[in-house]
Amino acid sequence: MRKGLIFGALGVVMMIAGLAVPARSAGAPPTKIGFVDLQTTLEKTKAGKLAKGKLEAEKVKKQQEIDKKQKDLQKAAEELEKQRTVLKPDVVRQREGELQQRFMELQQQFAAFQQDLLKQEAKLTREIFKDASKIIEAIAKRDGYTMILEKSESAVLWADGMFEITAEVNKRMDAGEGGK
Repeated sequence: MRKGLIFGALGVVMMIAGLAVPARSAGAPPTKIGFVDLQTTLEKTKAGKLAKGKLEAEKVKKQQEIDKKQKDLQKAAEELEKQRTVLKPDVVRQREGELQQRFMELQQQFAAFQQDLLKQEAKLTREIFKDASKIIEAIAKRDGYTMILEKSESAVLWADGMFEITAEVNKRMDAGEGGK
């Protein structure tokens, strides 16, 4: 009796599973899904390396400005400490207020610098992805892909490497395809 119940339940599950799988019409092409790792494209293509170099150069330049202002502020604070005993209390408070103001301005400048770098990075990334998307579309149409997924956005947990088109996208981008 128990065996019959198990086989009966198994039969029902198989029937439901059979109903849940949509029947493919005879003329419909098979689904072919590929993927591309755009993070690799950013890291390994000429355009990606150039963008990264620009960002690094800008970062170094801005960091040097911030560091210089920070050193100047530190020197001014040290000078105030040396003079604290000979200055009147109201002058000390005034200079402390000025130092505090300069420190807050430096913090605001640093935050603005970080925001600016993020905006520049996003812009350069969008431009590279725009160029890559033209190549991805051409590959997808040529090879009959139904869709191409982006690997590094956690949309693809696993896929057979034969469906990855990253290397071709990178090669064609480096060859100047896709724009610009």
